[in-house]
Amino acid sequence: MKEIVEKLEYFGISKNAARAYCALLKTNPATGYEVSVNAEIPRSAVYNVLNKLESMGLISGVGDKPKKYIPLPPSSLLEHLEHVHKESLDGLKTSLEKMELDDEAFDFWHIHGYQNLIFSLKEAIKNAKRKIFISAWLREINKLETELVLAEKRGVELTLFSFCKIDKQFGETISYDLDENDLRKVWAPKVIIVADHTTTIMGSAKDNKNSRSILTQNEAITEIATNHIILDITLAGSRLNINTDPVVRRILKKPDIHLDSLLNI
Repeated sequence: MKEIVEKLEYFGISKNAARAYCALLKTNPATGYEVSVNAEIPRSAVYNVLNKLESMGLISGVGDKPKKYIPLPPSSLLEHLEHVHKESLDGLKTSLEKMELDDEAFDFWHIHGYQNLIFSLKEAIKNAKRKIFISAWLREINKLETELVLAEKRGVELTLFSFCKIDKQFGETISYDLDENDLRKVWAPKVIIVADHTTTIMGSAKDNKNSRSILTQNEAITEIATNHIILDITLAGSRLNINTDPVVRRILKKPDIHLDSLLNI
């Protein structure tokens, strides 16, 4: 019952009201005195609690001398809460849409903690429609495997760079095939993801609550992050004697424009 009470409190129902409702689910119809005993609510307070529940439509009073109470069935309670909160959310949405907001104020979102980072990365991958570029280490790639596989099945074009040896290839994968444990001795793990040339997440991938990263839709930052991944891939190609031109063309927003042609090389 404790768990149910806590969840009902989340929806704005007081602890005593939640306890009274749960007590009525177990034993009904019941008098105020019986609810007081079963829910462990003082008799001086129980009738105010029952009147509140009745006004909310969560219980019904029947008969007289003594009046007894019957709870709304759980399925009806869930429908009631869903309806009430949907109305509230719809109203909030309408009010927020009417506000004049400075778009630049929402250019950056700070992500605190490793678990929140992984959640944000997964959401970015789930929402991508055309292209995803990733620079990450093995641990993070493994945590994102399900989302990456589903993205490929949706037809999203994946390009992945890593210093680590990758267990599974996703789209175009360029890797130095280094051991992650050896890398951790000299570097701290970081991650960059760019989705559809519009959304970027980058920062520390340390597995603790103090790690910091950002999510942004700032065009300039997204371009810088994309170019960082391109540079890593190009350097890897040079060092490993791999032709990475086709991979870079996949990433470029305008792949028909090449630096060599601009420099007349």
